[in-house]
Order: sequence, then structure tokens, then C-alpha cells
Amino acid sequence: MDTPTVDEIPDEYAWLFGTAGLILWAAVAVIFLIAYIQIIRKAGYSGWWVLVGIVPLLNIVMFLVFAFSTWPVTRERDALRARGGYPGVYPPG
Repeated sequence: MDTPTVDEIPDEYAWLFGTAGLILWAAVAVIFLIAYIQIIRKAGYSGWWVLVGIVPLLNIVMFLVFAFSTWPVTRERDALRARGGYPGVYPPG
């Protein structure tokens, strides 16, 4: 017996395939959204900046700003180094 093609699947089950695909797409979208938020937060920015990705052209501009600006995390690190080290870390010797 051959496996049924898409045209041979009864119409009563068509909604099931569409719903399963929509649920799968939504799950993947949520996972990627959470990952993007975590990356932006680790860079020192607010996770709300992810919403800029929805706006056409502005998302490209903000991507370039994030890529070529000094991140807050980097500024904090440089300030700690200039102050003489991280708190609780003693120089070797």
C-alpha cells in the first residue's frame, strides 16, 4: 500500500496539519526571541531593544549601531581596569 500524498489526505484532517505547523512555528519563534533577548542583555542593553527588529530599515540601522558602538559592558570593564582592577581580585605576588 502506497503512502498517501497531500492531495489524498482527507479534508477532516487538514486543519490538524495547519495547526501543528503554526504551533511549531510559534515555538521556534519564541525560542529565538528569548535567545535574542539574552544576547542583547549580555551586551548590557535592555531586552526591549529586540522590538526594534520589527521595524524595517530601523533594524538595520540599530544593528550597525550595536555592532560599532562601545557596549555598556565594555565601558564598565574598561572603567574597572582603569580604577585598578576588579573588586576582590588581588594582583599576583
